[in-house]
Amino acid sequence: MSTGGVRRGPGALWSLSLLALLAAALWALYWASADNLLLGSGPVHGGVRIAATLLTALLVVLSGGRAVLGLGLAAGLGVEPTGLQRAIAYGLLTFAASAVVLASFGFDISAVLTTSAILTAAVGLALQPTLGSLVSGVALHMDRVLHVGDAVMLDGQRVEIIRLDWRTAVGRRKDGMLVVVPNARISNEMLMVNTAGEPSRRDTAFPAPAAVPPQRVTDLVTALLVDFPQIDVSHPAMVMVAAYEPEHAVTRYLARYWVRNLWDMPEVESEVLRRIWYAFQREGIPWPVSRLYAEEQRALGAAALAPGGQPLAEAVATLLPGPDRAVDARRLAGEGELLLYAPDERLVLPARCAGRALLIISGWAHEELGGSGVLADATAPPLLRIQRLGRAAALRKVADTLARHIGPYAEHAVRRTAAEAAGLEDLCRLVAGEIEDPRRRARFLAELEQPAEPELGPGCVMASQRDATGRWVSDPPARAAEEVALLAIRPDLAVLLRPRPFPQAAAAAG
Repeated sequence: MSTGGVRRGPGALWSLSLLALLAAALWALYWASADNLLLGSGPVHGGVRIAATLLTALLVVLSGGRAVLGLGLAAGLGVEPTGLQRAIAYGLLTFAASAVVLASFGFDISAVLTTSAILTAAVGLALQPTLGSLVSGVALHMDRVLHVGDAVMLDGQRVEIIRLDWRTAVGRRKDGMLVVVPNARISNEMLMVNTAGEPSRRDTAFPAPAAVPPQRVTDLVTALLVDFPQIDVSHPAMVMVAAYEPEHAVTRYLARYWVRNLWDMPEVESEVLRRIWYAFQREGIPWPVSRLYAEEQRALGAAALAPGGQPLAEAVATLLPGPDRAVDARRLAGEGELLLYAPDERLVLPARCAGRALLIISGWAHEELGGSGVLADATAPPLLRIQRLGRAAALRKVADTLARHIGPYAEHAVRRTAAEAAGLEDLCRLVAGEIEDPRRRARFLAELEQPAEPELGPGCVMASQRDATGRWVSDPPARAAEEVALLAIRPDLAVLLRPRPFPQAAAAAG
């Protein structure tokens, strides 16, 4: 059975062929028994004729419906028929076949048509709103403007169409609420439609200090935008100057970009603003703050930026070996440069940090194996960190999924294993051993699909290199899995690190 409900393939053909053979056999029996003294007259002969006529009418209705829906719509126009179109087609064919059958038995159908017209008028007046929605539904299906998966604006909120029925369109809002809209309203009102699978434009406003050259801000934020896998870079990402506010020493900018998934727009806009803050920190651009605040309140101090609020030298000292680590840490902290990265952000360095060694002070990152930007368009964009489950919710999901396989003991197994597991991936692998059946164990792991744990953490030392666009990035290329604090260190001071390389390099060296 294909989508749309039109039966195709050998099963449907066999059914029609069997029905045709049965109808032909009944007609042959009817004609052969016409001269028979026993069967040629009486109720048996008439019953055979009625059965043959009804089977023939049924065959005509089914064959005609298959031809109209399967060949006319599906094959001819390339459109899968909807439930409403199937009902209309089979209803008209059934009405026509019934009229022919009644006429063949000598019934006067004119009186039936007159009576049905009067009843139809009465029912039509009583069901005028419903019939209006039905007619509007037919028009919507014929226009083919609205499809399942499209999003429409209703009462100021976006609604995703999940089903198109005879009388109504059923949608779902972002908050999970179902919305049932009469087709008449959709047809009679101006409707804004976001076609499924098409990117949607978003404008995000942000400020910057008026003393910073606009082109510098434009280039910085444009490079930040095209690094989002969730943004469609086949459309230009633009950063425009919106207004100057000399009284506040602020320039207003407008970032315009296209989001690949309509429903990710609020989250992507939030992440754009978040990453602009981190990009300004790395580039030394102060975030605009009202001049009513004192100087110490407007500037971010080193203590506020340092991981965990502790002095930077102390954080570096915990990562260095040897008896002189406190002295070395103070020198590295004093002459190095602290760079902060938002979750999911690529580790791209400011131009002034070209060629420097990089020490991860806090946070975890993972190697970037796939492409980003244009190279990421072939795959579905990954979830942003704010869209993923937190650790507590992820543990709850693991316990609930495991309980479907081993029962209530899953709660205890997850609680016991979580304390010793290195991460969620390791936890899933360990608790999967509680399932004895290998097939069910594999299904359990497939249901969870935990992403790989980040492998670059505090103490890892990386080099820097140019990427294909000419920017300086970490070597190996990496993205932050959470907020990451890097210390960019001049090459002449890199000898103080006595580096502990990232795990892959350590394994290769060993």
